[in-house]
Amino acid sequence: MPREAAKNYFLIVSQLSAYKNIDVAVEAFNKLELPLVIIGEGPQRNYLQKIAKDNIKILGWRSDKILARYYQNCFALVFPAEEDFGLAPVEAMSFGKPVLALRRGGATETVIEGMTGEFFDDPLPEILADGVRRLKDNYKNYSPLLIKKYAEKF
Repeated sequence: MPREAAKNYFLIVSQLSAYKNIDVAVEAFNKLELPLVIIGEGPQRNYLQKIAKDNIKILGWRSDKILARYYQNCFALVFPAEEDFGLAPVEAMSFGKPVLALRRGGATETVIEGMTGEFFDDPLPEILADGVRRLKDNYKNYSPLLIKKYAEKF
């Protein structure tokens, strides 16, 4: 089992490209000093590794089996990109995990505020950080069973 299996880390699963706003999440988590695990490859990987502090681990690509364990053991998924659909939020919810997503694109159709996660309105580090705080404050209100059931619709 990965060392991060303590369920205290946030997770990002994404291609590491500029339009995915992963840098916004890295900057927010640098300030929050909370553990963040990023799984994915892409042209921004070196840049993200340069700006990330010690609380952030960028792991690159992982097999589906290992990825499933990260989903299973994370605190929540962070989804800072605007996508048409976005598979990662639905995958995280299938493990009963809440999602913090940018309030744009497909996430507005897959995440239900207060039930399966929270939104943040702009891809800015301080606004994403505020979303993290709200998600943590409301964490006890999320039902992993309800989140899993909801994800089955997709």
